[in-house]
Amino acid sequence: MVAMIKRILNLAGKHKSKILLGILFNFLKSVCMAMVLWAVYIVASDLDSLTMDVIWKAFAVLCISVLGRFFFQWLMDISMSAKGFDIFRDYRLHVGSLMRKAPMGYFSEQRLGSIQNVLTTTVTELEQYSMMAVTDLTSGALMALVMIVFFLFSVPVFAVITLAGSIVGILILHAIGQVAREHAPKVLAAQEDMTTQALEYIRGIAVLRAFSQADGSENAVYASFRKKKEADLAQEHASMALMKWYSAVYKITGSVLMLAAVLLYLAGSLSLPWCLMVIVSAFIIFSEMEQMGNGAFLSRVVTAGLNRLEEVTNIPQMDTTSNKLVPKRFDIELRDVSFGYEKSRKIIDHVSLLIPQGTTCAIVGPSGSGKTTLCNLIARFWDVQEGQVLVDGQDVKNYTADSLMQYISMVFQSVYLFNDTIENNIRFGNPDASHEQIVEAAKKAQCHDFIVSLPEGYNTKVGEGGSTLSGGEKQRISIARAILKDAPIIILDEATSSVDPENEHELLAAIEQLTKGKTLISIAHRLSTVKNADQIVVISDGKVAQKGTHAELISQDGIYSRFWKQRELASGWKLK
Repeated sequence: MVAMIKRILNLAGKHKSKILLGILFNFLKSVCMAMVLWAVYIVASDLDSLTMDVIWKAFAVLCISVLGRFFFQWLMDISMSAKGFDIFRDYRLHVGSLMRKAPMGYFSEQRLGSIQNVLTTTVTELEQYSMMAVTDLTSGALMALVMIVFFLFSVPVFAVITLAGSIVGILILHAIGQVAREHAPKVLAAQEDMTTQALEYIRGIAVLRAFSQADGSENAVYASFRKKKEADLAQEHASMALMKWYSAVYKITGSVLMLAAVLLYLAGSLSLPWCLMVIVSAFIIFSEMEQMGNGAFLSRVVTAGLNRLEEVTNIPQMDTTSNKLVPKRFDIELRDVSFGYEKSRKIIDHVSLLIPQGTTCAIVGPSGSGKTTLCNLIARFWDVQEGQVLVDGQDVKNYTADSLMQYISMVFQSVYLFNDTIENNIRFGNPDASHEQIVEAAKKAQCHDFIVSLPEGYNTKVGEGGSTLSGGEKQRISIARAILKDAPIIILDEATSSVDPENEHELLAAIEQLTKGKTLISIAHRLSTVKNADQIVVISDGKVAQKGTHAELISQDGIYSRFWKQRELASGWKLK
């Protein structure tokens, strides 16, 4: 429990002082609650000669107790109770900034369910339960401490009874913690599995319906639902009996304390005022300490959540420096570069390549040969495992990924648009762009006409991932986004693959105009794009198989010339 509170404080950052202040207010609240005993003692000590002065004095103490309790509870609420939401809001923002600097491998399909579940469900539970656990634990512990110290200096036997009950309660708390430690990770794992299965089912619904396999997939989804229900029930059943025993221990201890007070009074060893005060205190002390049971269970749930949070959000970082890349030229060089998503298989195998500033480089090769991976290495979505990627002779690893991307515009083969307006999706290329600049970029990308034909024009929302648009429309919007950025290095990953044939000429002309004096790397299956490139690189099995101009390669007996001659009959090969 103490370890959990320490972890919360370490995670709190700038909010740590507020939490510590909240714990102090919690202690003062406990002191105010204990003042009720003083009021009882004042009245009980003058029962034989009760006067209005005594009553008003006891009433004043009681008012101070009640008002003090509510006042310090209010201070605790505003200083600590809501800080769980502030702490994990900041944590989400921190994780978001880390994700922007993570290698793309971190976002593998297998991890998406875990990432989403942790940043939604797990963090939400931590927001709600972390401060509640700290409050429950400290309330009971502080009240017990106050009363044990008080009894120790007044009637030691009561201190012994209170301490004995507290020790037994702590032992049961330890058992509750063990149960939570065992079951909380299972509940979290079941939650993540359920999220992953649901996401997979939703994403694959079109395929499942097309192949009449909905029933089979639903079985997996329903199985994850059942697994979550069983994990929740197992956790509740395992802790239920212990929670009842924990509550019973303090009720029994309170009864023993009251019995001891009465017996001592009857034996003449304790005055009536003290006897009445102890009887009242038994209700106050142990009602507060019973809350520690909830706090103990929540502390283990919070601990399991923190463990999972740290595990999933332990995000590898590509940037090892804060230096920003400021190139004077935009020559790109790959020097003996090797890379593989798995250590056992290389996707890029000792590739060396020079792309001078202002030239056009077309990358061609069969599907799966490593063309897109090569472009992703240049953009530093991944870091090379061997060799170097250099811009203006400078190794990009020695600079931040963000500073590199300032100089690169990319158009992806698989376009993703945010669930926002068309104008805002284009504006990602340049957040400071005016509406007129956005329209101009859209015209160059040949998408202005279809945009203005929509009911809300540029203010039309495109749905999640651009679901309301066709593939060609999404591709042209992404090209407009790249045109608007106007970066000196442009990477086109099959940028014209979904463009209508009648618009291809205009679009290629716009791209040609955009790329004048810039460095262009193009993965394209259209021969018109490849033919006019300053340099054509043929990739096969992760290696550079051929390199040269169209005229040079067509005259050689190799992959490129064979494709050129047999492009309409090719099987398995695809010119990119």
